[in-house]
Amino acid sequence: MTLCINPDCQQPNNPDTVKVCLSCGSKLLLLERYRPTTIIGKGGFGKTFLATDEHKPSKPRCAVKQLSFTGTGQLVNKAVELFEQEAVVLESLGNHPQIPTLLAYFTHEQRLYIVQEFIEGVTLEQELLQGAYNEVKIRSLLHDILLVLKFVHEHNILHRDIKPPNIIIRASDGKPVLIDFGVAKVLQSSSFIQQATALGTLYYAAPEQFRGSVFQNSDLYSLGVTCISLITGVFSIEKLYDGTNSSWCWRKFVPATNTISDGLGQILDKLLQFQPIHRYSSAQEVLQALSLLPNISTKVPSKLHLDTLIPVTVPSSASQTSKIEIYYIKLELLLKSQKWKEADLETWKLLCMALNKPLEAKITSSEINLVNCQQLHKIDQLWIEASNGKFGFSIQNQILESVGKDYVLFCQHVQWQSYNSKLFHQSLKFSNEAPPGHFPSRIWAESDKYWRYLDIIALKLAQCSVTTI
Repeated sequence: MTLCINPDCQQPNNPDTVKVCLSCGSKLLLLERYRPTTIIGKGGFGKTFLATDEHKPSKPRCAVKQLSFTGTGQLVNKAVELFEQEAVVLESLGNHPQIPTLLAYFTHEQRLYIVQEFIEGVTLEQELLQGAYNEVKIRSLLHDILLVLKFVHEHNILHRDIKPPNIIIRASDGKPVLIDFGVAKVLQSSSFIQQATALGTLYYAAPEQFRGSVFQNSDLYSLGVTCISLITGVFSIEKLYDGTNSSWCWRKFVPATNTISDGLGQILDKLLQFQPIHRYSSAQEVLQALSLLPNISTKVPSKLHLDTLIPVTVPSSASQTSKIEIYYIKLELLLKSQKWKEADLETWKLLCMALNKPLEAKITSSEINLVNCQQLHKIDQLWIEASNGKFGFSIQNQILESVGKDYVLFCQHVQWQSYNSKLFHQSLKFSNEAPPGHFPSRIWAESDKYWRYLDIIALKLAQCSVTTI
């Protein structure tokens, strides 16, 4: 599937064989080279797309970020000027092995575009969903990210938005990769964006950042908040903050099975100081403090694999793996034959197998989050490829986003009953005339609040294999 990235396009999905959008007539290939395929992120300034580089024989994947803004011609020209100046700095930062490489930057129709290396892996946000980090993992992560920040700060660049979604654990070597900075710095520093929301997620951003000041140890503060989020396993970070005393109370949320040394606790507390003058002044200073901590006997694996980062609920026996592969083949054959009803039921069976549940058992919203990433993404891709971008979980997510996550409007678009009914499956259109997003159906979902499942699946797909820059 090729995705039209014109924000005004009503039907952005196109086959891979075309170069011009069949709906709005916009060019699909950026620079006649980069073919967007999927939306993988949205932010305050635009969207990020997964794309393929059509100029290279292997057609490697890359991440394309589109930045949209409005204003007078003078302000637009200033934005372009600042963007081009910053791109030079981003190129030098891309020489670091734990920062995505800058591949291209350009402007098109009053929009700024940046193309970067696609990092395959999982974000710390997904790691957080799997449970709390122990001290060994926190020390290792803290050490690796501090080395990256030291490099960034030496180039007079501040990240300004360090948080779990902006750190990817790379699948190939288990190293953390810092993403999503540089462009944000340019936009925030320019006068035309004064009315925009302050960069840096609330609670993760240093207090001074919301007053217009930012320093090297502002990034260190955000890193400290990221660490206490991981060490407690608390996803809603605001729970760790005591607003009455303007301080962090993270210790009482540390799991009983998770022992944190006084030395590491003191380092984290200093990173989290309200006033910048009371924090560490540089990444090097924190690295030195870490080096003075006593060694921990437990060894940190030198190389982490994706399977270790995403716990799989399916039994690890060879027979079970073989069954799953057989089901993939069966689903693929049904989809290629356009047997939509049978494929829909087969999808339900696959999800049950992924959760080690009886076939055709109802699945709760909490359970769907436990489906292994590769399996969920595989099912989604099979539907998308067989339907030429018409059906699939990702397609449903795009439709849900387009209607403001209004479940009733979503049901109207995909022509589903918005309520639970024993006749729901019989009411579906098992033909090529079914509207986009009609399949896979919600037949497997327990209860009638399917919008919860849609949100969970959308987050899961984004975290499993694609992410923003």
